[in-house]
Amino acid sequence: MKPFFSHTIGIEFKEWGIYHFIPLLIIIVGVFLIYYYRKEIRESKNEKYLRYVLGSVGIIAEITLQIWKTSEGNYGLNDLPIGICAFSMFMSIYIMFTKSFKVYEIAYFWAIGGVVSILFPDILYGPDRFRYYQYVIGHVSFFFMIMYMLFVHNYIPTFSSFKKSFLLLLGIVLIFIIPFNNIFDTNFMYLLVPGDTPFEIFWGKGYFLYLVGSIILSSIVMFVWYLPIVIYSKTIK
Repeated sequence: MKPFFSHTIGIEFKEWGIYHFIPLLIIIVGVFLIYYYRKEIRESKNEKYLRYVLGSVGIIAEITLQIWKTSEGNYGLNDLPIGICAFSMFMSIYIMFTKSFKVYEIAYFWAIGGVVSILFPDILYGPDRFRYYQYVIGHVSFFFMIMYMLFVHNYIPTFSSFKKSFLLLLGIVLIFIIPFNNIFDTNFMYLLVPGDTPFEIFWGKGYFLYLVGSIILSSIVMFVWYLPIVIYSKTIK
């Protein structure tokens, strides 16, 4: 079992290969099933326990990630659970156990990071390594949690929710993430260097323009993610 949990790369993950399409298919099928069975789940006497299971999956995914990172023996600042996906995970877990709409209306817009992370995965490990499965389960699970509350409990964010979510994220980025990255040479939210992300289109035009472009692109993605809510809210009876 040791190679499975190893930090060395065995089968290398390849973008748009079979092991990239599998998590995308899981997202599509999972969201469809949540939507299709939303009424049955809502009316089930065991609904609460299903939420707890989803929340527990998220807890396990995050704990095992931190254990895996520390197992190598050189845990550093870049390994801290800081970033849009980590924040989304923590909020989603909280929502599963509390049903807090105030947290949900923020988390909904951040959860798109889970899909973006699956579309543009920052991972080199393939299916013969633990990290591949943890990455997929971690990112897919908090997205499922958000979709669960949307379809099962009719949690509908508003345009005001979008503004709250974006302004909170902007504040975290400006006050904490950008200074932290530059002081400690970390790369949380890819706001120091783009890596293999869509932010790469702004790279090479100066750091200030890179930050401005990345923030604007993020706001556009969050707003686009609001548009399906406008459509879905009109179908709810």
